[in-house]
Amino acid sequence: MLSAYLNALFPVVFCAALGFALARKTGLLDSPALSRLVTLIGLPALILSALFGMDVAVWSVSETALAILAVLVVSALVGALGLKLAGLDVRGYLSMLVNPNTGNLGIPLVFALLGKEALIHAVVISTVVQVSHFTLGVWLLSGHFSFRAVLSNASIIALLAGGVWLATGIETPAAINDTVELLAGMTLPVMLLLLGKSLASINLQDLGRVGTIAGLAMARVVLGFSAALLVVAVLPLEPIVVRTLLIQAAMPVAVISYILASHYSGPKDDIAAVILISMPLSLVSVFAIMHFL
Repeated sequence: MLSAYLNALFPVVFCAALGFALARKTGLLDSPALSRLVTLIGLPALILSALFGMDVAVWSVSETALAILAVLVVSALVGALGLKLAGLDVRGYLSMLVNPNTGNLGIPLVFALLGKEALIHAVVISTVVQVSHFTLGVWLLSGHFSFRAVLSNASIIALLAGGVWLATGIETPAAINDTVELLAGMTLPVMLLLLGKSLASINLQDLGRVGTIAGLAMARVVLGFSAALLVVAVLPLEPIVVRTLLIQAAMPVAVISYILASHYSGPKDDIAAVILISMPLSLVSVFAIMHFL
């Protein structure tokens, strides 16, 4: 089991480490257009590719969206209470605890461990979490809420368009399938390279609050996994959805939490430290999940 897990994990870790090294030694990943390329083209293409290749009914995707939404709600309620009891700022830390890194780490990891069958569920989960980042996350850190970011999100548009197309029952032309699959092929490696770049750019200025940072890192993984366990115990989900949800919910703190905290003057240094500590905790947790499942 350990050997199979490490074999599946190796490409993910290698690509992220390569991105880290390239960011430190070269300027190959410096262009902000790379991130926009993934957001506007790569992820939507990945969603459409996964939808067009689905062997399950469209309604199963809506169940996946409902499941991750329930996980986020439970995490938000418990997380807010926990932060209050710990005397920490709810506005500054709650989004970090609620929203895991389901994108540039979660999607490649699910694909490596569970295969293509789980990919559509992974990208649906990531899309919902992405919406949460730009609604709950921005609202908490800035005090403002807007539907504009949600309605203009390319991943959401692709998810809705792909779902409507599948609902019509019309077979997707081979040329469109091949084009979407070709575009989607760039997404996972570029996402991992950008993850490594993001980790390389984090500036840890204050590691004096080691206890608080370690507690927050552990809380992110435990909170997400526990909320997912509760949801899968209540909702009648397919086994592949259960595995995907548990893995995605146990992901570490998302790099975008650090970016948003930097933009809105949040506790970015603490969040940067929590990202680095929560990542190995998350990977160990995922191994445990795969072992027991």
